[in-house]
Amino acid sequence: MKKRFAPKLISLALCALLLTGLLGGAAGASTVSTADFEVLAPLMDLVCTASMYSANELESVPGADGTLTVTFTDSFILAGQQYGAQVGVTEAMLNDTNAQAALLSQIFAAQLPQLEPVVVTDSVKRFVGFHPVTVNNATEDGSIQIIGELYFADKPVREMTDAEFAGAQWFERGVFTFQSDATALNGFRLVGFSVGTDLSVESIMQGYFENILVEYVNANLGFTVLYPAVFTDDLLVESADGVTAELPDGSAKFFVKRLDNENSLSLSDYVSIIANGITGSVSSVNEELGSGTVTYTTAEGYTVFDVFIVTDQHIYQAELSYLTTQAENYSMYNAYLENSFVADEVSVG
Repeated sequence: MKKRFAPKLISLALCALLLTGLLGGAAGASTVSTADFEVLAPLMDLVCTASMYSANELESVPGADGTLTVTFTDSFILAGQQYGAQVGVTEAMLNDTNAQAALLSQIFAAQLPQLEPVVVTDSVKRFVGFHPVTVNNATEDGSIQIIGELYFADKPVREMTDAEFAGAQWFERGVFTFQSDATALNGFRLVGFSVGTDLSVESIMQGYFENILVEYVNANLGFTVLYPAVFTDDLLVESADGVTAELPDGSAKFFVKRLDNENSLSLSDYVSIIANGITGSVSSVNEELGSGTVTYTTAEGYTVFDVFIVTDQHIYQAELSYLTTQAENYSMYNAYLENSFVADEVSVG
């Protein structure tokens, strides 16, 4: 058995800490300051939405040595009709290229393309937001990197009620790079945006994962999982059937265990049995991952997220639970738990 920081990038099939900065501490990284960066949240959301719905889906944004694409600027203005009022996007900008240029030149370091009137379409299906997690302010050129999670939702997480966090779908990581500039919108110029799968930010993502996640490997029981780094090594308690941890204030806890599959149940059957026994639970089975999930809230005010892997011989369960009032801080880890949980046995469920 061993515990270590995750040494590799984890590709999330469908993968959150707002500017309150719960996590920090890796070399070059610091906790996010609300006072310093909260003003940038609407812009980062809009850039993510524009990037997602550009013809070049999840399009990166270059720095001063590059040029924005027309597909991105069109998507930025179009998405801004729904989600860009705080950034300064207006309806007039659909046809007024001078107004487009005036706003875009205040935001981006990149050169502008030949701007054109924007054709109104229904291509923007849903809000895409960015949830900052850590800040790296130790870059050589003095810029600031804000690293976090992209999600689909109906509105920004900062505007959600506790119950609404369950509707957020975490699906990717991203890196924003800003430089202080008195001539830029809100005093910061955007000099780059990349998603986590971009090889150009691989080293940044490596540091990010090491900062927020720990990989737990249990060779005896045959499973591997990533869990939030807020559960420090001294909190882990290992037993014959797995491992558990709980924060001292009881606000969050997790466990992973292996049980015998005494009734030779399939994955779908077992998930159904668990879900049917919990009022109000939501379940799913992901055939690609070979696992199933059950999510529910308890009378004590906790949100519980379970991941199950079922084989002929065993049932593996990984669970993360947290006060629903703390969903803003923990809900993104549901996706990491689901996508990283692996059992050595070949699943036949």
